[in-house]
Amino acid sequence: MSRLRVLTGEPWLFWLLSAMALNQAAANMLRPMISYRALELGVDPAGLGILSAVFNFAPLVIALPIGRALDRPREMRFIVGGNVLMGVSGLALAAMGDTTSLFVLFGILGVGHFVAAFSVQPLVARFSHHGNYDRRFAAYSFAASIGQMLGPAIGGLVAGGGTHDEIGRAITLGSLLALVLLVPLALVRPPAPSRPETRPADRPARTADRPASIASLPGTTPSGSTAVGPGAPAGSNPSPAPLRRLGLMEILRMPDVARAILVSTTVLSAIDIVIIYLPALGEERAWAASLVGGLLALRAGSSMVTRLILGWLAARFERRTILIWSMGISAASLLALPIAGPVPLIALLMIGAGAGLGIGQPLTMAWVAALAPAGVRSTLLSVRVMGNSVGEVLLPVAAGSMAAVGGAAGVLAATGAIVAISLAWAFAGKPHAGRARA
Repeated sequence: MSRLRVLTGEPWLFWLLSAMALNQAAANMLRPMISYRALELGVDPAGLGILSAVFNFAPLVIALPIGRALDRPREMRFIVGGNVLMGVSGLALAAMGDTTSLFVLFGILGVGHFVAAFSVQPLVARFSHHGNYDRRFAAYSFAASIGQMLGPAIGGLVAGGGTHDEIGRAITLGSLLALVLLVPLALVRPPAPSRPETRPADRPARTADRPASIASLPGTTPSGSTAVGPGAPAGSNPSPAPLRRLGLMEILRMPDVARAILVSTTVLSAIDIVIIYLPALGEERAWAASLVGGLLALRAGSSMVTRLILGWLAARFERRTILIWSMGISAASLLALPIAGPVPLIALLMIGAGAGLGIGQPLTMAWVAALAPAGVRSTLLSVRVMGNSVGEVLLPVAAGSMAAVGGAAGVLAATGAIVAISLAWAFAGKPHAGRARA
């Protein structure tokens, strides 16, 4: 956490991201444990893909309305409400004993997790500027990585050999974490925005920050600044004309938005599939739940390390270059899983997959945030989440169909192929804003 304090630099952001770390710890403790409970109840590996889709379906439906609501600052109440819903549904999951209840409650858990985790993004963006987007979102993703590493590791230790009672205790602990994090949330005191959000005066506008078409939208300045926030020059207009509401298709037609969403969708779907299907691979290979938890912790830990050096990488390489290398490494690691036998080799592949996938998430968040004028940033971020949710609903089901052919290892290999294909599609052809330095 001391490293997180250094990365954030401000008390309000430290407490916010500490709560975010606990949120991710809870989610990443619960999800593999729910996979174990589902397998215990007779759900086959293909059904795990449907279970993952259920977790991500509700965000697909509510992402845009939530984003619209968050364009009017009210993030904290959504963060608190989402975590409470997550904790309560998790406690109910610990007590249930049938497949129908598991699917329904897991879907409700997905709603709570989405609302809580997503609402942090526009709050961070609202108190940031173009000079520190990558640093702030790297801190956000680093905090998430802490939780993603600790959650499965602690859950695996509690679950031990994976008996019914041990899995129940791990689910209960994860649910309580979602409620305990309300304590650091109570300490979050964001600064009151008082000046328009602009770039520093000595930093010229870049095409990667905003597409040229944004300047022509009603209510924007040539730089795209609209909101009152840090960094405005003296005498700037405190009451800019309001932005008109952009339609979904207008947002998707903005330069680079579709590419950024495709990359983001692939990265997050791959992470989801690994979390859901590694317990199934463990069942096939007679691994203890503690070993599976340790492997998931290795994946998250390698993501955390790469996010620590992301600022250094972003200052030296184009965003496009970083994303191509990171996604290529993760695709190769996942594709190699079916032929990897020894556990140490599996561990190395999980480190490779985690390192590659870990970079993609913060870079695509920063990429999307930089594409939007301030007045519709939450909406654009929610469109990114909608795209993610489409992938997180469809891709696990599609990959899960491979379970009948290659088992859980085949599912993970198919996920690697999907990452490779999306990488080729997203970065083929003419140069685009992804070429800019991150």
